[in-house]
Amino acid sequence: MSNLDDTLVNSALKEIARLLKQGVMPVNNGHLCGLAQEVDVLDLLLLLRSGGLISGNLITVGTDAKTPYKMTNIRLTYVGIRKVNVGASRDLRE
Repeated sequence: MSNLDDTLVNSALKEIARLLKQGVMPVNNGHLCGLAQEVDVLDLLLLLRSGGLISGNLITVGTDAKTPYKMTNIRLTYVGIRKVNVGASRDLRE
């Protein structure tokens, strides 16, 4: 991943963690729409999900039911929580 991608991933994970700590339930891709202008948030969430950093329910549309429409019930996995915590401790050291 490039530095921009890593920054975007960390920002998304931190925002999800912040929303969950505030008690926002269920977290969905609509909560993260202001995260990045140059990247589709749903595509980013699908990438994070395939990487094992988050879990969530994918809602699809269409006759083939394969076209992603929305992701809801987004949660951090153990790997995602560790990545957020490592990033936070790295920020404190700098």
